[in-house]
Amino acid sequence: MHTCNKQLAEFLSLTARSLSQLSDALATHSFEMMASEDPAVRIASRRMVSRVAQIQLSFDHQLRLVSALTGFEHAAGGSILEVELQPSPESDQSGGNDR
Repeated sequence: MHTCNKQLAEFLSLTARSLSQLSDALATHSFEMMASEDPAVRIASRRMVSRVAQIQLSFDHQLRLVSALTGFEHAAGGSILEVELQPSPESDQSGGNDR
């Protein structure tokens, strides 16, 4: 492969990886927002996690395409996991008045 093509492939890989890291950061922030006492914030954060998961799938697909085009295996970015936040047993016992 020509040097220019290698550089372009590496650029595409780095770009997809950077966007993947950005989506990971958005998902992390959304998970933190799920702990909010405001129901609207919790609903919005769940929607955001779902949207970011779809974006992450697209990035992973792009990295696979770049790998196929270049013949180089590129490590995918992070992945989004869906979790359900539950109150800790300590907060239930204290009545939630310690904030």
